[in-house]
Amino acid sequence: MAVYNTSRFINGLLKSHENSPPSFTVRLYREHWTLNSGSKFLYNNPTASLLDDIRTRHIPVDFLELFDAARVPFYEGCLIVELLDYRPAKTTDPELDHPEASRVVLTPNDESRWTDICLMNQKTGLTWTDADSIELEARLLMTTAPPLCLEPNLHFTRIVNATQRATTPPVPPSLKRKASVLDQEADEVEKARRVKITQFMNPRIRGATVPT
Repeated sequence: MAVYNTSRFINGLLKSHENSPPSFTVRLYREHWTLNSGSKFLYNNPTASLLDDIRTRHIPVDFLELFDAARVPFYEGCLIVELLDYRPAKTTDPELDHPEASRVVLTPNDESRWTDICLMNQKTGLTWTDADSIELEARLLMTTAPPLCLEPNLHFTRIVNATQRATTPPVPPSLKRKASVLDQEADEVEKARRVKITQFMNPRIRGATVPT
């Protein structure tokens, strides 16, 4: 049952490699962000798709070739990303001198596994056939995927589904904006909705808008 506990796996991975360097570091500032203290990127830059992948906790497929060329370290098939957030909670406050630091784990999915296989095939000079690639993918899944339960046991299925729901971390807010900004926007939308309801329920206001 432990293999179905996502949170336990992630926490164990972070604990085992707490003294290891991260796969890469992302620094978040008010108007821009950087990758490993490199160039500055705006939040509306196409490269910011990396932040979306970090948010969903999945290995970024579009960056796998770059990571491979840069020899970015993987830990048990996952990426450990260090986030340093210098943005203040309020937009009127100055940026933080000491950032909020955290580490997150990006796990593989079917798309990233297949991209890995394609990159491996490129290194061999594209000598693999489709059957070879599919065979390798099958072996990877047999090695890394949780064991299959081939017996029709409804009680066990319910336990597994409940465990996965309870231990899968929720998708956090976007890294492109602070939560306070999102909350402010949500409040503005809610206020506008209430105003519309009030106007609809007020016969005087409604009568003024109905053409004669």
